[in-house]
Amino acid sequence: MNSKILLIEDNTLDINLFRQVTEHAGFDMHGFRVAETLQSGLLLLAESAPDIIFLDLTLPDSEGIATFQEVRKHTSHIPIVIVTGNEDEQMALEALRDGAQDYLLKRNLSPLLISRSTLYAIERKRIELELLRSKASNEALIENTQDGIWSVDRNMCITIMNTRFVDIMGVLGGKRPEIGKYALDFLPERYHDWYTSIFNRAINGERFRDETKLQFKNEDHYLELSVNPIKSAEGIIVGASFFARNINQRKNAEIKIKKSEDAYRLLLETINEGVMFIDNENIIRFANRKFVETTGFLESEITGRDFGSLLAENDSFHGKNIVSEILTNEDPKEILFTNKSGKTIWFSVKGTPLMDENGKVGGTLLTHTEITDRKKAEQTIRKKEQDYSNLLETMNEGLVYLDKEGQLKFANKKFELLTGITMENSMGKKLPSQILPQVLLSLFSDEKSTPNTGHNSNYRYEIQITKNTGEQLWCMISCSVIKDEGNNFSGLLITYSDISDRKQTEDKLEVAQRELNTFIYRSSHDLKGPLSSILGLINILEKDDETSTHSPCIKMIRQSAEKLDRMLNEMLNVVRIKKEKIFPETIDFRSELSTIVQGLRSNDAFYSVKRNFDIDNKKELHTDKKLLNLVLHNLIDNAIKYHNPESDCFLNVKVTDYMHGVKIFVEDNGCGFKESTRDNIFNMFNKGNYKSEGNGLGLYVVKNAIDRLGGYIELSCETGTNTIFSIFLPDLFSANQWVGKEDENSPVKANV
Repeated sequence: MNSKILLIEDNTLDINLFRQVTEHAGFDMHGFRVAETLQSGLLLLAESAPDIIFLDLTLPDSEGIATFQEVRKHTSHIPIVIVTGNEDEQMALEALRDGAQDYLLKRNLSPLLISRSTLYAIERKRIELELLRSKASNEALIENTQDGIWSVDRNMCITIMNTRFVDIMGVLGGKRPEIGKYALDFLPERYHDWYTSIFNRAINGERFRDETKLQFKNEDHYLELSVNPIKSAEGIIVGASFFARNINQRKNAEIKIKKSEDAYRLLLETINEGVMFIDNENIIRFANRKFVETTGFLESEITGRDFGSLLAENDSFHGKNIVSEILTNEDPKEILFTNKSGKTIWFSVKGTPLMDENGKVGGTLLTHTEITDRKKAEQTIRKKEQDYSNLLETMNEGLVYLDKEGQLKFANKKFELLTGITMENSMGKKLPSQILPQVLLSLFSDEKSTPNTGHNSNYRYEIQITKNTGEQLWCMISCSVIKDEGNNFSGLLITYSDISDRKQTEDKLEVAQRELNTFIYRSSHDLKGPLSSILGLINILEKDDETSTHSPCIKMIRQSAEKLDRMLNEMLNVVRIKKEKIFPETIDFRSELSTIVQGLRSNDAFYSVKRNFDIDNKKELHTDKKLLNLVLHNLIDNAIKYHNPESDCFLNVKVTDYMHGVKIFVEDNGCGFKESTRDNIFNMFNKGNYKSEGNGLGLYVVKNAIDRLGGYIELSCETGTNTIFSIFLPDLFSANQWVGKEDENSPVKANV
């Protein structure tokens, strides 16, 4: 036997005897431990709990029943068997009354006795604990109900009662009842005969309900009593149980109805719901005008018929008695009724029991609310939900929904096929980093902290995911921010599209683009040499012949050469933007803008434009300084160069934190752009208006530089309003993923 035994005994001879008897009984002695004092025994109990304790009541540091009580206090869930001599037998019996499972006399110890006592003690303790748990559950159930509950034995003495019953009796009779006391002692004398009669009915084996009116502090209260006999295991009636429920509201309503039957019938005929009365045999005794009109029957055709026969054959109550079901469950029932023409009508039915003159339930009053339109709408909604579910499962894109904590709440089959991640294993968990770009995690915090804007944001990413099989796959992620009714962030809806084929094509295009850029770079670079020589020769010509300075031909040659030089510089800038590596640095916008402004002071229109710089970013931005200066220089130079001399001109530059980067706004009230050029404003060689003297590469360079930095630029320029460029630049150190607006032509790659 594998039971672990703890023996607490101080007599060496008795210990050796017990050890030998236990070993002969077949116990595993590795689990046998001995303590010779009470304190050492308690220490062993704290280290490891045995299956059973054999306890001598007389120890060096404790004696008598106190020894048992101290052990039981420290371990109430372990069975204790008292081992005693003849002189301690009385104390052993006392320990049994206090909760010990058994006691053994030392002179009678034997292997069979030890084995049997161990098995019986462990089983008795298990049953005892089970009974205690059951008792606690029953007591909690009784205490938590609003009904008064009590029981009495055959002598009408109280055996069980809950707090609700105590409160009721305290108000009714002015005395608080006690367990073991005669029930009639706490009940006013005027109710003794009534209570005795219902007690006798229960003792005679009758189970019934009884309604009565009792007076509480000069106020009448109606109670419904459920009375049941209590039987022993042998089937002998040993008492009665009572459940009392206050039914004042229902009885008052019944009394009012009985007092004014005409008013009641008038009410039933004028309400906008179908009403009928059904007796206990399920026979219709009355139906009001609304029900008759709805079903198409005449009142005479309905009265006297079985209610169940009028229900549709596929209704669960067809041919059955609905009264008992309605009265035992307060929730409304939905039934399918067949009208006179054979058409089915859905009703929501709620029943109220009606009492006869003897105070017994004589039937039920059924209130019918037609819900046919609602049921059709529910069917339509279910069909649409099914269609929607089918659509989600058959779409070519993987779809997932993440809640505001980033935990997976839904994923369709396509997502599982693309990623190898299943709903069964990932529901309620966060997606792994090889599937979900890191930048989305910052979106969660940004969207939570961003004030409600009244619109949802959409983002796109290109990522290379790693499936659980190790295979890598390029995907386009479209991310929509979901908000609840209060316009608060509630999650993200993300679609995954397989773009591996497109990426292969793009890789080929990228090779071709690099070759083209190399050609442009080399051509532009090669042209720069001869052009520089031409400009140098013009300078020599102008110095050698002073009159040539005023020659129109010389002047036109210089202007054309300088224009060509600017164009070649812009083309070289385009190629450099695409070819050169990005070197992120910490940006000081005040310093950078100051440097740019200093470089533009030689412009003739510099002092004609009022400049205002608002630097409001709190977070550090890390990006390529050369490309940032190129962007800001071009935009500010354009605002100064193309100012409107007929008005007070201004230039506003504002920098503010936005998501995981900054937003830069460049606003001016200059010449603006022609509406016809707006859609192509960032294209190569496009000129915004007739005053433009440039080569149409400035804003193309700006757009390419911003794309290279992983941001985006937007233009706002309506007729008669200011021109505003809105630029978003991500922090290139905050994450290795860059965000792209959904309406951009080229979403930015996100490396995972």
